[in-house]
Amino acid sequence: MARTTAKCTICGAEHNVNEMFKLEKNNRGGRNAYICEHCREEMRQYSYRNNQKHGCDTVHPFTYGIELETSYSNEKSRSELAEYKFVPTADMTVDVEFKSPIMQNLKPLSHMVKVIDKMIADGDLEIGESCGTHFHVGHRDLNRETMGYIRRFYHSLFVPLCEEMEANREQTIRFWGRDFRYYANTIDRSSYSEDHCNFINVQHDMTLEFRLSFYRNGKQYMNIAKFATKVCEIVMNNFVAHFNDTDYDTTRYHNIKEYRTHKAQVAGEKIVKAYRKMAANA
Repeated sequence: MARTTAKCTICGAEHNVNEMFKLEKNNRGGRNAYICEHCREEMRQYSYRNNQKHGCDTVHPFTYGIELETSYSNEKSRSELAEYKFVPTADMTVDVEFKSPIMQNLKPLSHMVKVIDKMIADGDLEIGESCGTHFHVGHRDLNRETMGYIRRFYHSLFVPLCEEMEANREQTIRFWGRDFRYYANTIDRSSYSEDHCNFINVQHDMTLEFRLSFYRNGKQYMNIAKFATKVCEIVMNNFVAHFNDTDYDTTRYHNIKEYRTHKAQVAGEKIVKAYRKMAANA
């Protein structure tokens, strides 16, 4: 009897089928999927960055990424996530942390969450209470220099949002999926802006990281993604774009720092207004 060959869903290597683990027909299109023995166990190091791109490049300036921590995954769910270019990495605190590709718009994520919801419902994937599903949003003008601007005025930009979320904890839990915790801390005026565990992390030069986000279901997580996009848009358009303005009202502002602080505060107020609207309708 002739052996059938197939390509591994994850690494693409072609092997005899009887040397591979045959998955059930997957949820997207009903084709058979295979995963080789090596890829069943293979995980990249925790620090690995998935620089693959997914989705068509569009005119809008944003990019997206997810750190999807799981408390349980099997060969089927790993294969499904590989179809979307997720890469499994080792994290001692959870079962597997899957790192998404760089999504160039939100369309891939809108498809992805439907598959994740189905895998959770079928018991092929579990996101436990100890897991994080951190969300990253980037912008074409976000880089080491412009992130430096954000770090310097971090408190004016993000403390108002934190205060709004602290004052309405039930709404915070409903929108974000969980309350503040040790790896997604509250911030105040005395917080160190580059603390990795701030609920909005600005350590990375290319993205804002929303560490409080927790995946409850696809609809809820898409609301987080849309809000994160809005935050980045407000910061870039209402603060960063004006950072190096030299033509400002000298009768109103004593110096350039006072002007920049005002721009950051205006952006912070806009973020709170956007959050109130989106959280109320979530």
